[in-house]
Amino acid sequence: MSKYLVPFLFLVLASCSSTKEDKYTYFGGKIINPKSKYVVLYKNESIIDSIKINKNNTFMSKLENIKAGLYYFKHGVEHQYVYLEPKDSLLLRLNTWDFDESLVFTGNNADRNNVLIETFIQNEIDNKKFYGFYGLSAPDFKLKIDSVKNQKLSFLEDYKINNKETSEKFLNILKLALTYPLKTRVENFNIDNYTKVIPEVLDSTFLSHRKNTCINKDSLMFYTPYRNYVYANLHSTVYEKNIKRESIDFTPLLLNNINKKITDTTQKNRLLRHITIRHFYNNSSANVNQKAFNTFFELSTNEKDKKRLASLLKDISYLKDEQKSPSFTVLKPDNSIEPIDQVIGNKKTVLYFTGKRHSNDWLISRLKYLVNKNPEVNFLIINTNNKGYINNIDIDIQCSLNEKSEAHKFLTSKYPRVILINEKGVIKNSYGALSSDKIEKQIASL
Repeated sequence: MSKYLVPFLFLVLASCSSTKEDKYTYFGGKIINPKSKYVVLYKNESIIDSIKINKNNTFMSKLENIKAGLYYFKHGVEHQYVYLEPKDSLLLRLNTWDFDESLVFTGNNADRNNVLIETFIQNEIDNKKFYGFYGLSAPDFKLKIDSVKNQKLSFLEDYKINNKETSEKFLNILKLALTYPLKTRVENFNIDNYTKVIPEVLDSTFLSHRKNTCINKDSLMFYTPYRNYVYANLHSTVYEKNIKRESIDFTPLLLNNINKKITDTTQKNRLLRHITIRHFYNNSSANVNQKAFNTFFELSTNEKDKKRLASLLKDISYLKDEQKSPSFTVLKPDNSIEPIDQVIGNKKTVLYFTGKRHSNDWLISRLKYLVNKNPEVNFLIINTNNKGYINNIDIDIQCSLNEKSEAHKFLTSKYPRVILINEKGVIKNSYGALSSDKIEKQIASL
């Protein structure tokens, strides 16, 4: 793979004319089969640079006075992480058809990023292996964890010996990337154990990793290995209270757990919003856990989030199950405006309102799967964000909302929404969710 990068690397770095006094950091590369016109570089949730891809599929960014640390870049719907230090000249090459596996770095200090991507790919492999281990007893599962942990730490020590000039900051990131997925698996085992009819009594050392594991590094919350552990830990400690996931108290307890354990206000508010929405969508129903929403409103200090969730509750209350389907107009691809009842006729129908964002590979895959699995059900995708139609989805099952459509009254929050209507025009589910495991049975029940 690197043989394709060497000529490109030479040309780009020669044009940069870097010297020892050069205060700039260069980040660029080549994207095979690009999915968009840009590569966007982030630090935490902030955009550092939006870099245009040239006609030859290459891109280059000249960054001034950056701080050493972990960043991530997005292209299309995919993202991956990069570690940058001042005066680095880092180039990548990837093929979007095989995003992570094709990613390779060259340039000074490129080895740091190659070892991170190798660690990421190995973790994906390890995840598949561990699926079969969750049925083991706790002692046997811990033996598996400790065996892999010893391999990871041995790898880390070898890396230190062979890369003596590597900064302590990067070594901390590498150790996190190697070990935090193991801690996450231990927390997941703990969660799984508490879902059993008779939970296994765990040895006092089983969760000993918690003593030296911090969940308050707000600067790393965007990093998947770290974020996954935080989520698992927060859920795990609620399950330990013997509260079942289906309980009305589970989400409020989890929100209070977040409020207690996460000190950074921005991250705390983000988690409070995310968990409240996620648990509502997992239920795929207009039946609201009001206690959960009340807890969110009590704990969050983000007024924008609270206003949007208040709008969501208003949207939910606007339509009810077993009512007649709502009356509104849609704009069809031929620019004609038609009442929704004429468009769907007397057919079992799934109405999917896209919400604020809609263009991603997961959504396309999910919709195609549900459409193909339910040939007797009529699907209608209603684009609500004025960004046109979804590519790779049959245009005949898409439409949009004209400005005066009555549908805007129950879509004020801009969140996506599924409405299921039977052949008699009666609403059977006024607020479903494509992301929920329950939606397949709900559609089948039509």
